[in-house]
Amino acid sequence: MQVKVYDTHVRTRDGRYLHFDVLVRGDDGSRAPAYAMDWLEAQGIQAQDVQQSRCDFCHSESASPPVEEAFRAQGYAIIPLQGC
Repeated sequence: MQVKVYDTHVRTRDGRYLHFDVLVRGDDGSRAPAYAMDWLEAQGIQAQDVQQSRCDFCHSESASPPVEEAFRAQGYAIIPLQGC
């Protein structure tokens, strides 16, 4: 499975910096910011406390088995990179 990677950077109101990738399939890129917000809320970060500075298309790659499982479970995948 090929996925598109959206490089995402978030600053929270309490000054934290978060960097993670949002992985989507096909033409679902317009949903990447919403998927990022869903994931942040699941981590206990309220959407009103977040200013999303960037969610930009980065590249495409083949999905690993854990990423494929995340797609089966929720339709997208997140790879935490920094501050998460």
